[in-house]
Amino acid sequence: MNKLVPNTLDKRWIWASTIGLLFFLLIQVFPISGQLFATDVQDVMTRSQAESKALEWATAKFGVQPSQVEKTKVTHLTDTHTSGYLSKYNLYDTYQKQWSVSNPTDTYAIELILRGGSGDLMLFLNMEKGDLVAWRHVADQPVKSKASSSGEVKVDQQAAKALQYAEFWGAKPGDWTLDEGSSKNGVIAFVSKQSSIGEANLWLKVRVPESFNALHSSFPEWKDGAVTYGVNLPVDFVHYIKDQEDWSAKLSLLGFLLPQLVLFILAIVYTGTHGGYSSYRRGIFLSVVFFVLYAGLTYNMIPGLRAGTWDTDMGVGDNVNIIISLVTYGAMALLTYFSAVGGDGLWKSMGRNLWPRWKEAGYGDAVLRSMREGYFLAFILLGSQSIILLILEKTLGSFAASDASQSMYNMSIPLLLPLLAWCAGISEELQSRLFGIGVIRKWFVGLARKILGREPSRKTLFWLTTVAIIPPGLIWALGHVGYAIFPVYTRIIELVLMSFLFGWFMLRFGIMTVIFAHVTLDAILMGMQMMFDGLPWDFAGGVFSLIMPGLVGIVIWALHRAIRPRS
Repeated sequence: MNKLVPNTLDKRWIWASTIGLLFFLLIQVFPISGQLFATDVQDVMTRSQAESKALEWATAKFGVQPSQVEKTKVTHLTDTHTSGYLSKYNLYDTYQKQWSVSNPTDTYAIELILRGGSGDLMLFLNMEKGDLVAWRHVADQPVKSKASSSGEVKVDQQAAKALQYAEFWGAKPGDWTLDEGSSKNGVIAFVSKQSSIGEANLWLKVRVPESFNALHSSFPEWKDGAVTYGVNLPVDFVHYIKDQEDWSAKLSLLGFLLPQLVLFILAIVYTGTHGGYSSYRRGIFLSVVFFVLYAGLTYNMIPGLRAGTWDTDMGVGDNVNIIISLVTYGAMALLTYFSAVGGDGLWKSMGRNLWPRWKEAGYGDAVLRSMREGYFLAFILLGSQSIILLILEKTLGSFAASDASQSMYNMSIPLLLPLLAWCAGISEELQSRLFGIGVIRKWFVGLARKILGREPSRKTLFWLTTVAIIPPGLIWALGHVGYAIFPVYTRIIELVLMSFLFGWFMLRFGIMTVIFAHVTLDAILMGMQMMFDGLPWDFAGGVFSLIMPGLVGIVIWALHRAIRPRS
């Protein structure tokens, strides 16, 4: 079999994995486990339930019949900045008591595209109760407001009329006071008289159609109208978040996308120069699996793609998002393939065989062993990650915000979430670990050989290999700064440290084991997310996510035994 793949786990590794699992449970799981058993926590509506509820509201409040609706789009939206503020200053309990029901930071936005060129009616619903909390109508041809002279009396009259209009949609006029400085373009703004949360308070914006008359009609005119709300956050916090997001965009471009392009070219070059040590069929299956899974999941995550461009440009269509995503994933699949061939060839040229092949008699057993080792190593990774994040939270004040583009509620079939673990495990380990560490190590060893005029010692090789983990680990880390975790260098520190573990595991146990470890790590985190999201069947889906890597390993082992029986 593959004698160059090191031995299996001994008791020290098992003890380390047990300790890692305990740290993960103590730091990340137990603090929120009460949500599973709380009796006052409501389930979250499914997307189809939200759509049905929106159509009911359209009829009850707007007089719009289902037959007048040409198409609907359901999107989970979240106020990322407000959730970050609540997280940073530990204000979520206060938020739950004051705002979560009538002014939630997370809503289902149901876009009703009306027939006959009547525009779009956007309804925002409480995700648990289904209450209508805000709405706006976007006309195909907006109604122009009549010009009028401004004055103190006129502003007061407009404010009174706006509150009278908003009252029909559920607002309480006594809770709001005019914010004249923010009122413009026909929109009247108010600030809440209620208690603030920290330094944050609510705002209400009302756009009243010209034809509105409170004395007429049980259905007030709603075309070109709006009743929306949001949160006024401290100016310094808003500026901080925007600066962090700017840095995130720059780091993603300069620290990840451009280096990835360089790695792509290098992978092609080393595939050509070192392919003889490997096979050009190497990695085809995994690259195809990566692309097929991501392509399918792209369609599953169309609402998430829509949410990601919501604030910047509501005009971005679903088809455009899909095309951009598929082209991106196609390029990543090619990079994964060339990384597989070039990386395998590089390591074999350096005397290391880190990846057994299907045609080898013991391949199935190697997969089964890699799966088992992957679980133990994943527990070590989870414990290490928990400790790192806890230290960064206490020392740097790190905090997380919500991100609708990554939301379970923006998946057509949430139960497919665990499949993303395979996409990340396959591509990132082949690109960053197998090829990335391999090419940097070859450069370092070659340079040392020239400087010393001889072969480097074993100790020198150890340190060169250790240092070679850093550049691809840094690129990998910079590819994750787009997540809503602040400050943005939190993830850089976390993942650079984690990259040493991943690199060490690959060198000791082989690439299959580290892929299983990565997949198991992500599958466990995704499984925990599913268990707490409140959607029907997702607790069972979370349990399945935990055992999924094991099931895949057993299936591959069984297939290999059936197709290539032992001689």
